[in-house]
Amino acid sequence: MNILCIGGGPAGLYFALLMKQQNPTHRVTVVERNRPFDTFGWGVVLSDQTLENLRAADAPTAALIGDAFNHWDDIEVFFKGRSVRSTGHGFCGIGRKRLLNILQDRCLALGVELVFETDVADDQALAAQYGADLVIASDGLNSRIRTRYAHVYQPDIDLRQCRFVWLGTKKKFDAFTFAFEQTEHGWFQAHAYQFDADTSTFIVETPEAVWKAHGLDQMEQPEAIAFCEKLFAKYLDGNALISNATHLRGSANWIRFPRVICNTWVHRETMGGKRVPIVLMGDAAHTAHFSIGSGTKLALEDAIDLANEFATGLPMDEVLTHYEARRSVEVLKIQNAARNSTEWFENVARYAGMPVEQFTYSLLTRSQRISHENLRLRDAAWLEGYEAWLAGGKAAVPPMLTPFTLRGVTLKNRIVVSPMATYSAVEGVPQDFHLVHLGARALGGAALVMVEMTSPTPEGRISPGCTGLWNDAQQAAFTRIVQFVHASSSARIGMQLGHSGPKGSTRVGWEGTDEPLEAGNWPLLA
Repeated sequence: MNILCIGGGPAGLYFALLMKQQNPTHRVTVVERNRPFDTFGWGVVLSDQTLENLRAADAPTAALIGDAFNHWDDIEVFFKGRSVRSTGHGFCGIGRKRLLNILQDRCLALGVELVFETDVADDQALAAQYGADLVIASDGLNSRIRTRYAHVYQPDIDLRQCRFVWLGTKKKFDAFTFAFEQTEHGWFQAHAYQFDADTSTFIVETPEAVWKAHGLDQMEQPEAIAFCEKLFAKYLDGNALISNATHLRGSANWIRFPRVICNTWVHRETMGGKRVPIVLMGDAAHTAHFSIGSGTKLALEDAIDLANEFATGLPMDEVLTHYEARRSVEVLKIQNAARNSTEWFENVARYAGMPVEQFTYSLLTRSQRISHENLRLRDAAWLEGYEAWLAGGKAAVPPMLTPFTLRGVTLKNRIVVSPMATYSAVEGVPQDFHLVHLGARALGGAALVMVEMTSPTPEGRISPGCTGLWNDAQQAAFTRIVQFVHASSSARIGMQLGHSGPKGSTRVGWEGTDEPLEAGNWPLLA
């Protein structure tokens, strides 16, 4: 089989060497527009689990990568003049240039043909030149191939809300470091980690509105870097911040992260009288935010998965169908986690009122891939300390069951039964149904039971079956329910006040959604 990989990043190079290793009779060619030692960005991060996947796929390459990695287990968070460190997280950092050079050398050793400094303007012409039976479109985030066949791949590209700049520094960080600094316009955060013996990645990120408020959109590169150095000086110990994207000017160094999802990854194009599959791989097919360090992971695991499919010996169409079906699900899992993480960093101000202990816990669990008990597996001592802090020095219990105080009210735990409309009131008066319904919820152990939307005026109801609180009969009925809850449980009971707006004066739900009353309507106020 003749295989053409367009794009010499991690996806294209790794797939090329895996396929050549699998069958030396394959002719495998990688075409890359840059020179062998060109690179943009600094270090990349892989988890310990990804390294295991690399070892299973190709032990010699994994050994070379492992030898070049800087490994750490700790995450340290700096926030409002304090810091918290936890361990057991298992990450590895490696320079992007070093990783590519290892993959390039391994390709050459196996007999893969590497073609550099070739800008591919026409993938079909190049495929015909090499007699390709399979084209891998690993041409990166701004994939020309994905754009050319967008009607097939149907990409969905979402530019996120923060601006970030990818820098480096000679300051050596001994943990994956998150540093948060507040300015008069809002929050900046740095993601920093060491990736070789003397260099660290230092990514600075902030919401676009904050970025513009500081005039960073108008600054040239040296001025913007000086701004970042001053803002994060306490973490740099006198070391400079460095950019290697010298081909970009001014604000072009600061980009918004593009989340890429494609509806399909395989296009079959007729070239030279034969149908040739063109398969997206790596950033051309999907992206995941750098805050969970998974772009390179996804690219390498794409390559492993497709190579494993070819090892089954099935016809190519079946191989590609199986690859896309399974791999797209795995990528979606990572992208969902990455979306959660992205949104957390876009909204740091939402968490800024937290003490550093709680802020760090929120940061560590932001993607929802790491649970409370998973943190216990990683660093039991740290989690036990956090639980004790959360419990106010008392015997540690799971956070959900610890008390919560808001102004003068203390809830026994953090479980709240949300308001549930039942449309069972008569003239706004709650009935025995409500006593049983709400009383049973209170006996169930929740700290707070909320009464359904209740209107303080008859015109504010949605339907005639909604509860109200505008007369003595309603007050007496609610008093009876509240007294039962307080006498029979330790729960608190709250009420959701509301007004129907334009959807009022309608029938109860089981008689028709948002349908007007047949008679007895009241005027609406919206």
